[in-house]
Amino acid sequence: MRRPKTVAVLAAAIVAAAAGATLAVLGVPVGESSPAEAVPSTRPSTDGQGVTASRPSPEVDETVTADDYCYVEAMIYYRVKEEELAQTLLRKDGIAADAEAYAKSVVAADLAELDDLRAWYVSWAPARPLEPPVDGPCGGHGSDHAQMPGMPTWSAEQGLVDAQSPDAERRFAELVRDQNAGMAALVTLILDGDPHPDVQASAEAVLERARTDAVTLDGLLAP
Repeated sequence: MRRPKTVAVLAAAIVAAAAGATLAVLGVPVGESSPAEAVPSTRPSTDGQGVTASRPSPEVDETVTADDYCYVEAMIYYRVKEEELAQTLLRKDGIAADAEAYAKSVVAADLAELDDLRAWYVSWAPARPLEPPVDGPCGGHGSDHAQMPGMPTWSAEQGLVDAQSPDAERRFAELVRDQNAGMAALVTLILDGDPHPDVQASAEAVLERARTDAVTLDGLLAP
């Protein structure tokens, strides 16, 4: 049986206490706008062949659980970091064409995925736990998810910042590969439970993308 959402009387306190973290996750400087204002507006997406598909507007869903919310928040951190890594590589000169093309595809895919994740992050706020979970799929992630499996350390990120081609391409591929492994571990735990249908579809798409990316990453890492 699905757990009910966090009682409404706690929702305001939860959102207020987490406002700074929410703005950080959404990439908005504190003091500029509210979380709701920061969420990208729903817009049509294209299937790659010129066919436009509409996205449903997010609605409050009483079947959303703390695990569902945990998945959304964790995936935002993963995808934001992955996009930052890709942008770091793209700012360099002389990058190999295959690595550049892959990094651009990562940026595009992450930004598209973040549209949905950020909308759920705000509309599902009543399901946010009062404290970071110590068990379950997100147990041990910490308040800012920095301890998630596969998240790069500061030194690893700095290594990419300082690297030049061809070392930069290799470092980037290694960081993305490790993040994909961490995301796959989280997704597996989520799918072993009773996720919200939107979370299940998202999690399955994450696994499929990781499988596809693995082929490209193996190529980038080949001697």
